Amino acid sequence: MKKVSLFALLACALSLNACAQWYLFPGKKKQQVDTTVVDSMRQYRPDTTQTQTTPTPSDTLAVADTLQAEPLVLDGAYIPDFPDVIRIGLALPLQASAQKPSDNFLDFYSGALLALRDLGAAGLKADLQVYDSADSKTAIPTSLIDESDVIIGPVSYEELLSSAGQCNGKVLISPLEPKAASLAADGAVVQAPSGWSAQVDELVRWIRDELPIGDPVYVVRDTATMVQGEQSAYLIEQLQQRNIRYQSVLSTREIPFKKGQKARVVVASDRDNFITTAVRSLSIEGARNNDVILYGTSRMRVNGVTQTDLHNANAHLALSYFIDYDDPAVRRFILAYRALFQGEPGSFSFQGYDTTHYFVTMCSKYGRQWYKKLPEYNEKGLQADFRFRDDPARINQAARRVVYNPDLTTTKQ
Repeated sequence: MKKVSLFALLACALSLNACAQWYLFPGKKKQQVDTTVVDSMRQYRPDTTQTQTTPTPSDTLAVADTLQAEPLVLDGAYIPDFPDVIRIGLALPLQASAQKPSDNFLDFYSGALLALRDLGAAGLKADLQVYDSADSKTAIPTSLIDESDVIIGPVSYEELLSSAGQCNGKVLISPLEPKAASLAADGAVVQAPSGWSAQVDELVRWIRDELPIGDPVYVVRDTATMVQGEQSAYLIEQLQQRNIRYQSVLSTREIPFKKGQKARVVVASDRDNFITTAVRSLSIEGARNNDVILYGTSRMRVNGVTQTDLHNANAHLALSYFIDYDDPAVRRFILAYRALFQGEPGSFSFQGYDTTHYFVTMCSKYGRQWYKKLPEYNEKGLQADFRFRDDPARINQAARRVVYNPDLTTTKQ
């Protein structure tokens, strides 16, 4: 009974005119309902039967983007093929048949439903099919791929790798796994989360935007290992390519801190303990009223580094994920989530919303071959942004600039 109540509650996220057709629970009959937006939650198991749940009215979130199709021109192999109903396949390890389903992936699913509710309120028609991949470590069913215009999942690298070979010209959207970026080069996978290289790229652009002419950046280099780490080597390479003047030091003690004069610092290391020591030292200098600006990525938020350390060091971090709780859209999402699911949304909820909203919007704007138009449309989400380039193709390059201010506030630039 708990499982039925849980998934029935998820149906409430659909728009007022939506219908949810459930393939998760036995012993129920499917009823036919005329709909404007159809969301079919189907679990591909041979022994399941069908049932139908009618959602209840709920508040509608504001829609950030209009869904009017843009005029399209044939461009090489691109063919504008617009579906009347966008079919979405969602492959997640929900563990629906287990005694305790996966909280994280149910959160992702809930966020996806809220995104479809918003898009449905703007006039989009969609059919959502859900495949529970928890009991399988192999490729997802070919029927899910063949019947979908937008395929989100599976989650793990192994499942993405095994499923990519049966896409037949379609693509899989990797919603969470950073390692899946290596599969994007073959064309069958789109990497939704931006990785550390995108963070470094954005960080170096940020340094260049803020650095006064003639001022140096102090780079704290880690020389404890014979081979420089991949991320720190890439950081140095990007500083050099963008002609940013920097001075290498072996520790923060070599930096000439002066009150009233900003010391801009970058830590170039792939070792967590080295990063922790450097950030703590910069935190102490910042607490002494010395002007410190620490530039970094999500690598700065390692174990041992506290929020206070980041604020004292006036950390400027380029991050793949950041939720601005002052954003009205974020506040609306939280209120809607609380009302529908009787709880607080987590990071997976925001990721499910952002990923579904962006890629379904892409399909509505550019048709079934939306993946060939990724560089032409950017979107700012609730937790993450989406920006693709031709090179590297099909890997999200967006990162957010976040400042940890000395007054203990955090702002997104």
